[in-house]
Amino acid sequence: MLDFDLRIKPFCKDTFLLTSRIDDMKLIDTLKDDIDKGVKKHHNNYKTNVKGKMTSFKYFNKNLNFQKFISLIQPCIQKVSPRPLELYDAWGNILEEKDYVQLHRHDPCYLSGVLYLSNGCGTYFKHFDTELKVEPGAFVLFDSNLEHEVKQGYFKNKRYTLAFNFSILPHDYRELNQ
Repeated sequence: MLDFDLRIKPFCKDTFLLTSRIDDMKLIDTLKDDIDKGVKKHHNNYKTNVKGKMTSFKYFNKNLNFQKFISLIQPCIQKVSPRPLELYDAWGNILEEKDYVQLHRHDPCYLSGVLYLSNGCGTYFKHFDTELKVEPGAFVLFDSNLEHEVKQGYFKNKRYTLAFNFSILPHDYRELNQ
């Protein structure tokens, strides 16, 4: 038998929820069109924690319109992450009628976000006990470990969102080996 010593102690860390908005309505409309195209191409609808329509998880990773959005919000990203990040995945969602998103989190990523492209039900963050008010152009950046959900709604109109995750870039020690 293997002997070992296991020590467990709770570890607390600060967490964050940053909200802001962009005003580029042309970009917002273009991203909605991109989501419409993506949900037709992929078959993830109702198969994940998103009980609605969705693109593939990496559908927006190389999308130039999404990259433009990320460049617009770069100052906000730098506020919550002093470390260099890389995009892990980015996907679009459409909720209609009685759709919803189950309570979940995005670990092992570091930073997650949602860009709201239409009016509708907000995202509920359990730790903060708050549901965000949403409108086209609003976005939230949050700690990927935060549990969140979209409660079942009776949507009259389609609710469009674009979700994304960033991971911390590993340290680059290559220059130390030269």
